[in-house]
Amino acid sequence: MSFSQKVKEEIAASLPASPCCLHAMAYGMLLFAREFDRSGISIMTEHEAVARTYQSLLQQTAGVLPQVHCSQAGNYTVAVKENDVPAVLSAFSVSENAAITRVNRGNLPNESGEEEGMNCCCNAFFKGAFLSCGTISDPNKSYHLEFVVPYRMLSFDLMKLLTEAGVKAKHMVRRYVNVIYVKDSESIEDLLGLMGAPMSAFEIMNIKIYKNIRNVSNRRANFDEANLTRVAAAACEQIYAIRVIREAGQFGLLAPDVRAVAEAREANPDASLRELGRLFTPELSVSAINHRLKKLIALAAAIEKQSAGADAVEGT
Repeated sequence: MSFSQKVKEEIAASLPASPCCLHAMAYGMLLFAREFDRSGISIMTEHEAVARTYQSLLQQTAGVLPQVHCSQAGNYTVAVKENDVPAVLSAFSVSENAAITRVNRGNLPNESGEEEGMNCCCNAFFKGAFLSCGTISDPNKSYHLEFVVPYRMLSFDLMKLLTEAGVKAKHMVRRYVNVIYVKDSESIEDLLGLMGAPMSAFEIMNIKIYKNIRNVSNRRANFDEANLTRVAAAACEQIYAIRVIREAGQFGLLAPDVRAVAEAREANPDASLRELGRLFTPELSVSAINHRLKKLIALAAAIEKQSAGADAVEGT
């Protein structure tokens, strides 16, 4: 089962209790379904729960019981009989001659809610709209929820309602079809909560937490790996410098403190500067160890330069 299907089943399982919200949800399903005008009223969906919800809402709000048909491919079609179309249109204050391309807020009777900030009928309207034309991607892959809307002004009306509800919705046209989409994960979580799908919202939150932990772990692992590589490269350079000094017969001429660090490095090629410092009594700081190792590298470079100059003179 896809994540989108899970969300729709969760929404369909929580029908509003109040008549006004049932009306608003039915209106949302009708307005964004396959057809909703005097020529016909129907919906086509892959989800049985959506089909049954559409049928139930029309029966409760318009007193009409449309028939549900399932094709061999598993697609459900719910159509209102021709002689019942006027009754449905009348229930939602739609003129038989009107082109339904806008949201009639009169069908959201309790739009402002009984409490400030609580848009119960708008939330129910979103539920119906999502069941008819909404999809949501798998949050393990991306955060994307969208409504595919047939009419431009209708899509703008929906976006305005979503914006008023605090959801960051945007508009785009894809293959001549208007799409209202939400990509902000927090807005998607909020909208799922408004539409009565809290379990799906919690699932997205859990996935976000898991992704964050995984990203932090990956960054930490990458940092550790880079640090180890850097330490190893520095140790190789230091050991090479000590070898050059030995082969030049100058190791015994080193200052005692520098020679002691050189011997410690040779004996502990994988140790960090801090670990090398702890080998001494009293313990040497990282800065002191680094300073003495740099002296070794500088001396080795001078020896190689002098050797290269001597070879050049000998060659002439």
